[in-house]
Amino acid sequence: MASNLDMDCLRTFITINNLGSFADAADHLHRTAPAISLQIKRLEEQLGTKIFQKSGRKMILSSAGEKLLHKAQQIIDINDEIFLRFSSQPLKGKIALGVIQDYADRFLPLILNKFKSAHPNVHITVVVDSTKNLTAAIKKGTLDLAIAIDNKSDLKNEKLKKEKSIWLSHTSFKLQPKQPIPLVVLEAPCTFRDQAIKTLNETERPWEITFTSPSLSGLYAAMEAGLGVTARTNLSCTNQIIVASKSLKLPKLSMINFVIYEKKKQNDCTVMLKKIIQNENLKLYRQCTYDE
Repeated sequence: MASNLDMDCLRTFITINNLGSFADAADHLHRTAPAISLQIKRLEEQLGTKIFQKSGRKMILSSAGEKLLHKAQQIIDINDEIFLRFSSQPLKGKIALGVIQDYADRFLPLILNKFKSAHPNVHITVVVDSTKNLTAAIKKGTLDLAIAIDNKSDLKNEKLKKEKSIWLSHTSFKLQPKQPIPLVVLEAPCTFRDQAIKTLNETERPWEITFTSPSLSGLYAAMEAGLGVTARTNLSCTNQIIVASKSLKLPKLSMINFVIYEKKKQNDCTVMLKKIIQNENLKLYRQCTYDE
């Protein structure tokens, strides 16, 4: 006789895989680490197999976990679609959403399409800007939500994803012997710009800024012209802009936290949009992978 899988356990399983650790999943789901471990144990008991296994200090999917992942995601997607369409009254209202360029270029259309198909009567205004300007707008109350980089402000926020900051270059880029590291960067203030310069200074690597741009499109154009390397996340990878070659021997960069900032007073519209952003974010980040 078939038994019913626990939906919360499936969602926790997917979250652990997408965020990369039990601890990050616990933080994201607002639960304790022991509670997360208990859910996975319950799911493994239901399935009669291990879905995670140790790899050094990390927990990775077992062969059974790999097979479960796709089906589990399908189940959750169907559940969420039914919930959005049938479990609540039609939403009406306005939302002002702020997004940094990295996120807007890659994920924003998919998230807006998902929200608008479920809630066509909600009007959304979108502003694409820097983290500094977006957080300032949240403080002023001109934005309801903002997807940006964690800048350690005192604003209310929830983590979306922790990502490695990595060095990127064009596929054809080569560094000449004894050449200072040529940096292609966005205009200040920029978290990645500051991080790149700080890291190079700490490792005593000579550098010079060869191109400054107000937009990511300008950044990409400069790298395609072979003007230098930049520090971003794998969100910025394309067919031509790739993880910089190990032969360049560039120093490792630190982690970057993407978060959702929100103003103090929220309505049903912003709560629903935030939920969709969080759910879609977990799935969409799985599409952005790179080799160490």
